[in-house]
Amino acid sequence: MKKLHTLLAILLSLPLFSQSNDDGWLELINGKDFTGWKASENTATWSVTEGGLFQAVGKRSHLFYEGEHLKGGFKNFEIEVQVKTFFLANSGIYFHTEYQESGWPSKGIEIQVNNTHIGEGTYIELKKMGSLYGIRNIYKPFALDDTWMTVKAKVESNRVQIWLNGLKTVDYVQPDNPPSGRKLSSGTFALQGHDSLSMMQYRSFKVRRLPDDARANLTAPARAAWQDSLHLYQSQQFPFIDLNPRANLSAKELANYTYSTGINAALVKSSASDFSEAKNLPLFTGLKVNTNNQRFQKKKSADYIIGESTDLASAIDLLSGNIIQVWSDRNGLLATRHAERLLDIAAANIVAIEIDNEKRTPSLEIIKKAKDKGCRFTFANLLPPSKISQSLYVIEAINAAKLNYKDIYIPKW
Repeated sequence: MKKLHTLLAILLSLPLFSQSNDDGWLELINGKDFTGWKASENTATWSVTEGGLFQAVGKRSHLFYEGEHLKGGFKNFEIEVQVKTFFLANSGIYFHTEYQESGWPSKGIEIQVNNTHIGEGTYIELKKMGSLYGIRNIYKPFALDDTWMTVKAKVESNRVQIWLNGLKTVDYVQPDNPPSGRKLSSGTFALQGHDSLSMMQYRSFKVRRLPDDARANLTAPARAAWQDSLHLYQSQQFPFIDLNPRANLSAKELANYTYSTGINAALVKSSASDFSEAKNLPLFTGLKVNTNNQRFQKKKSADYIIGESTDLASAIDLLSGNIIQVWSDRNGLLATRHAERLLDIAAANIVAIEIDNEKRTPSLEIIKKAKDKGCRFTFANLLPPSKISQSLYVIEAINAAKLNYKDIYIPKW
């Protein structure tokens, strides 16, 4: 009996989480305290709950890993993090960073943790859960607050892959000459406590080292001029989303273009509600309707509905029918004397005007008028990349009409 009591005492003294496994995985959260982690500035933001969870709620503070497994830092690795967010929460998982006493980490790259955070003051935060912050942004929420989510990432030489609950959100290959900003290097990890309205919990942070000389064996495509333009405007919060790709692209092709370009894409179908092709891919879904079938469509089967009109009467019907969120002027009605009237109806019914990058429509003058009337906008014909290589009309429109990121319609908002 004494031996049994001794064995039970040993078992009860073991940590709640295994610190290492034979397969190389290390658990960095011990389920008891902050051993191995160090908080910056407002340290009271972080606490360990009764159940052993890391919890952040309060003023900005970052929790950096500085434990025994850090050694010379992490360069190539895999991580698996379990996190739960609550309404309006904003957080982040940094890698290749280093401890700093205050401010947002100046070194490292962030995996965005945000389902419903909308920003502070006049700033609106558009980047959603699973984004590689500022490098490969995702604008559609693919997870829910109040549930445990699993974020996986693999960093291998010049490649970063991110999965959210099994859905791959990012597959980024850093070019040889990346634009100024965050670059892959090496370092430690950090968890972000963002603001006093942001409450989130972390219950597991597993990491497995990969050899420092591991190679992804992928070469990033040569940077084109349009990529520099997109990078510049993305730094100003512009969401580049092709909500009406005209090419005959499969869902998988659209997803691959999202990974390689950073342009979010949508799978658009006409009078159809089966979007199973887009399942487990980081895509928006859109329904394309006309005045004859619009009332038979339900937005719940897609993220948004695009209306395409054939004449003035059908355009007015679509714009004022409280069915569509985007209007595609395929017949050039905005180039006629009816433009003012149509724009007024679109603004009154909060219908976004589509800017076609390939067809270069509507005209810059009409886009300026639409902006003055309070209309919002979407982009079409950005994908495949050859289209934006041939035309940067969307950039011309942004500049000419002085558009800002708040002028762009994003489904699910």
